[in-house]
Formats: sequence, structure tokens, C-alpha cells
Amino acid sequence: MASMLKLVAIVANSAAVVEASAFLQKSISKHFVEDMLLEAGSMGLAELVEQFRPSFAALPKNAQGRLDPSTVRYVLHRYFVQKHGWYVKGLDPEGAGWNATSTTSSAAGDIMKGLAPAYIQELFARRGHNEGLTLEELTVFAETLSDLIVQEGLGDFREVYHTLELSIEGPVSEASFDKAVRAYLGDLITGEYFDFKHHSDFQEMEAKARDFYPEYDDIVMWFRDLYHAHNFVEKHRRNPFANTDGVSFELAGGFLKEFLHNFGGLSEHECRTLKDDLVSIEQPGTGRVKLSDFYAKDLQLHESVDYLRNLGALENETGTPVLIMANYISSPSRCMPFSSYYSICCPDECDSLMVSLETDIGHPSATPARLAELVAALPSDTVDAPRNLSTALQGRLEEIASHHEGTVPLHGRLFMQWMHHAYPRECPFPHAAGTTSPVTQDEWLRINEHLDDAMVSQEERELHRGCSNPLAQPLTVEDLPWSRVEELVAHHKRGPEIRPRSAWADHLRIAVCAVALLSFAAPLARASKTLFASSAADDKSHFV
Repeated sequence: MASMLKLVAIVANSAAVVEASAFLQKSISKHFVEDMLLEAGSMGLAELVEQFRPSFAALPKNAQGRLDPSTVRYVLHRYFVQKHGWYVKGLDPEGAGWNATSTTSSAAGDIMKGLAPAYIQELFARRGHNEGLTLEELTVFAETLSDLIVQEGLGDFREVYHTLELSIEGPVSEASFDKAVRAYLGDLITGEYFDFKHHSDFQEMEAKARDFYPEYDDIVMWFRDLYHAHNFVEKHRRNPFANTDGVSFELAGGFLKEFLHNFGGLSEHECRTLKDDLVSIEQPGTGRVKLSDFYAKDLQLHESVDYLRNLGALENETGTPVLIMANYISSPSRCMPFSSYYSICCPDECDSLMVSLETDIGHPSATPARLAELVAALPSDTVDAPRNLSTALQGRLEEIASHHEGTVPLHGRLFMQWMHHAYPRECPFPHAAGTTSPVTQDEWLRINEHLDDAMVSQEERELHRGCSNPLAQPLTVEDLPWSRVEELVAHHKRGPEIRPRSAWADHLRIAVCAVALLSFAAPLARASKTLFASSAADDKSHFV
């Protein structure tokens, strides 16, 4: 599905640059956000709580055992990318900090949709006196954001119905519903490049969407398959005596929710293809491609050196410049803004590896030996397991632990740098804060108004292609950069660091707990109530 890249290229290379993400500037009522938060808080979210529980256990917590804003943003960003392929504005790693709440409170009754996460955090802070979020509150936060995104989609879908002069009060034919979904999809793809105001505009808009996105018809086939699968499941839940002719707007809305939840995953195959193309010209095992080889490779996009540098995807410019594959693939360069709340981008493959480690460890930190054991047994897309970790990798873990009283924080820059060395094709290199500022191609053009696009010029391409030295020694894993700068997502302040236990110790602990529970069973049965007390302490974020 190389068409997503073509769509990016069309937007980036437009001579008369239209701000394709202008619709991202839409605002939303604060009261609406508050109502959605209250509604989510009243729902039973037991299943979602269980989804977050392993990560919550492994995340750094403040003195109250809760998550600080930076940690909330970190885990929610990862959740939405993994779950739906959404890069939600305000949650991305390079997003604006949440401590500047004045930015969310400036307007009388509205906020920009991209600031909704910050405003929700502010609402929690008001209620909890800045003590952070519990596991349950984290799930309410996630559900609120998901509902806001779905509600935006439903609102846009309602507008499509209105433009096509379809009724939302009664059912419409399946042919009309099919047309409405195609119009919704076409409007998403063309964005600000087409003004869909009348039902007679549909054919022209769809033709433009097909031109922008050559595999548009494949997407239409995908949504039709999704609809039939959704309809098959839902029909067993409907009233068998109700009129089932046509498609009601309620049924259409239920399908649209599923459509939105799955749409982000459509880019995965395309991202996979891009990765394969880069691996074919990689400096073996390093996750790096010589810039000269990158510009010589037949790819749909070749961004300029300045833009690649801004993305944090360029390295060793004073020697033989190389492209860092993982940083490039997961960068905003590959993102398309399909919503006022989120963009669809290539996933960060390191996230799934981190979730696996969190689940096994269940604590914000671990000993070097435990991490080495787990990572040696953890495969990735391009790394087989089990494997023997190099002496250098094991030594780096010990080095990190020496900075943190013998254990390695999972959510720090040094460990993520170590993960990049362990999985160079999957885990991006973590640049120190403030050294890069990745932006989308649209944003790059707004910053650099003198540019027509973010692509490399023919002159610059030929210059770097001609600089390749065939006699130069190939890059090796040992050549990958390493810096000792540490930055933690947050500092864990909840009790002493936990050392990994042996299996025998775990069994002993379970036996002791069982005896203790039995000894307390009778007094507990007679007790009428239990009093729980918790102490308060400060909850400052920690950066080294």
C-alpha cells in the first residue's frame, strides 16, 4: 500500500501549499469534554482496566502511588498507537508539556481539539489536587479521548448524510449507506483540497480521492468486508421483531466506530514495505542506511537533509552521513492527519517489546541480569531469539545500573538507548531532549515559508549520491553512538526498588501469604469495616 506515501507526497509537493491540516485547528466546547469525562467515569471499564494493569504496575509512580502527567502521556500515546494506529495530538513524545495549563484555559468556553488531552489532565488535577492518576482514572482518561474521537467522526458522518440529503431519522438503503461511507472516506483523504458541499460533488470528490490514493478502491472493499462482518455479529443482538430493512443511522454509527478503530492499521503493510526496502540497503545489523544509498534507492519519498536532520533521523554528518531507519520510519514525515485529534503514522515497533518487558517485570526497574535474561529470549521482527547478548550489551546494562543504585529504570533514555542497540531496526535512537524537534511535512513548510516542499532537490541528491566511498569500511553495531545522558519519564517514588525473585522464592511467598490469610480469616469475617490510610508526599517529575 504505497499509496499512503503518495498521498503524503502530494500534500508535501503541492506548489500552492494548502494547509491540509487546517481542519486540525477546530475547537471543542470545554463543557462537552467535561460531559464526556463524566460519562466515561460512570461506565463499567473493567476490561480496559485489565488491559492497562500490567503497564500501570511497571510504570514509575509518585509518592501517592499514582502516575504523573508525563507518565500518563507516555502510556496513553503508546496505547492508542498500538490499539488503533492513532498518534493523538498532545500525547506524542514531542508534544507540549502539560504543566502550562494556561494554554488550555485561555478561551472562554472552547479549546483546540489538539489540547483536549491537556485539558482532561487539568480536570483530573483540579479534582485530585495534583496527586496524579490512579489505574481507574487512567482508563477513564483513555475512554474519554476515544469517545471524543468517535464523536468527531460521527459528527462528520452526520454532515456527510446531510450533504448527500440522506435521512438520519429513518433507515436508508444499503446502497445509500455505502455511498455515505465512500463520501466520508473521500472527504478524509481530500481534506482541504476539495470542498464537499453538495451531493452532486460526490463523483468529482471520489475521483480526486482515487487520484490522491490509488488504492482507494481497495480501502472501499476493506470497509465493505468490515461492514458485513460487523453486521453479522450485530444482527444477533438486535430485536428480531424490529424492522431490519435498510441501515439506520444508529447502526451506521456503530459501524463507523469500528471503522475508526481499525482504519489506523491500514498503513502497517505500507510501513512494512518501507522497512524491507531500507533493510535491503542497510549497513548490516546496524539499523542504519548510508545517505548516499538512501537517495539512490527507488523510493516514493526522499526528504531533504535539513528535514531529515530535524526529524532526528540523520547521523554522522561530519563523516559518512547515515539514516537511522527506526527514527525515520516512525517519524512524523510518514503521518497523515485524518482527524482533528490524531494522525495515522507508522508504528514504533519498540512499544510492543516494552510492553512485553513490563508484563514480565511488573515494576518500574529491574536488575541488569533480569533484563539481559528477558531480552535474550525476546524476539522482534528482525531479531531471532533465544540469543546470546554481547559482552558490550551486558556491560552497558551494568553501566546504566551504576547510575541508579544497582537497577535499571525501564522508562529512561539510557535504557531506551540500550534497547536501540539491542534492536537497532525496531527501536528508535532516543535523542536527548531539546536536540530534535520532529514535525510533519506540513508543519515544516509552515516553519520554512520559502520552501515549496520537504523533498530533496535534484542537486542535493546528486551531491550526496556522489559522496559515497566504496572503499570505506562498513558500519558495525559496535560503531553505534552511546551517550551517558539520562532522562526519566518520571522518578519512581513508591517504596524501595524491588529486586527480581527466583521461582522458589515466589512459591515460598505464596505459601506464606496463604498461611497468613488463613490465620486472619476469622477476625476478618467478624470485622464490620476496614480502614485504609495513605500518606501524602510531593510528586515532582525527575530528570537527570
